[in-house]
Amino acid sequence: MRKITEIFNINRNMLNNVKIGLAVLLVFLGGCAHTSLREEESKIDYDRTDTDTQVVEAQDETDIPAEITSQDTAVFIDEELDENLFICAELKMPENNLYEYATRLKSFDYDKVQEAIGQDAKGTLVVNDGSDEFAGGSLTYQRNDMANHLDTYCSYAGEMGMADDRDLAFMSQADAAARMWSFMKTLGVGGELEVLNMVAMDQADFENVKKAILEDDDYRGVLSAKGYEGDAFDEGMEVYRINFRVEVNGIPVYRNEPGLRGTSNRFLAYPAVVTALLSNNGIEMITMIGMFEPYEEHQKEVAVIGEDGIKEAIMKKFGDVILTNEFKAKNIWMEYFPLLKEDSFTKMDLIPVWCVDFEIDGESVEDSGYTIRFNAITGEEIS
Repeated sequence: MRKITEIFNINRNMLNNVKIGLAVLLVFLGGCAHTSLREEESKIDYDRTDTDTQVVEAQDETDIPAEITSQDTAVFIDEELDENLFICAELKMPENNLYEYATRLKSFDYDKVQEAIGQDAKGTLVVNDGSDEFAGGSLTYQRNDMANHLDTYCSYAGEMGMADDRDLAFMSQADAAARMWSFMKTLGVGGELEVLNMVAMDQADFENVKKAILEDDDYRGVLSAKGYEGDAFDEGMEVYRINFRVEVNGIPVYRNEPGLRGTSNRFLAYPAVVTALLSNNGIEMITMIGMFEPYEEHQKEVAVIGEDGIKEAIMKKFGDVILTNEFKAKNIWMEYFPLLKEDSFTKMDLIPVWCVDFEIDGESVEDSGYTIRFNAITGEEIS
């Protein structure tokens, strides 16, 4: 069954999934970036006992700093490391200095969030205010049950290619992203937002998608039972559904891509995920997970391993194993990993890691789902 089957439970049960499912780190929300948004960083004392933080003042919605042009240097590696162990991938080394940051999961102020949403209290708002250490820096808002239905239609349209990449009448795509960027800054969340994908829908689109999804044998019974058949769409309604990834200085933060294995004695990280539903009536829905407080800029400069270090790390991983299958590293990229401190469920270090996707016996990386992350400073496997 297609990925759309995950839609029906992920929004309504997101907080519960975060609280009880982190040990197995559910796989969701992947994609590649095409738009970046920058944030000013605020200094904060993370050893203080109170949870008050500096809040970055919201700027005009169109005031978004320009995207930094990448100056990474790239080298293509095509090499046999050992019997049945190969690398055939491009490696991009960042030329800019990298840093390791200390931070902690975001504690949201309920009243501040409600004010930032800018709507009445009729919707359902749940925030992590710091009282629950397992909530994962989370925030969810849903205006009403119809918002959940709209999210389903938008997700289905995006999955099936039924939505055009276009600006809507009430707001351009860029302004919609900026609106949510302003929302994030008002809450004082660390990092920057990067748009992964955006779906634009109007009344006619919703009518067409509703017809298609209710004729789809995979979903018709489930959606009919949930009352989708009775949905009506207001004339002139328009909605953007936006998936964001969080960045730290232009490098994406871990989002729970497949392949990470957890240790038995503690959690490793909370994936950073933001999804928003913005209409011409305001924010219909928003889900934020794994948000962290603003980090202290340039806290600890680090040097990262390069081509030789990555080869050594891979050899260390497989060197003592007799491989009966062919493993070939096909994708290598860098991300920031929010590694939880061993004595805490809220304090974390943001460290750069190298991520390596493997093909196994020629099976595509999408099908093999085998990814290893190595600490980009020490070369040790994150496992």
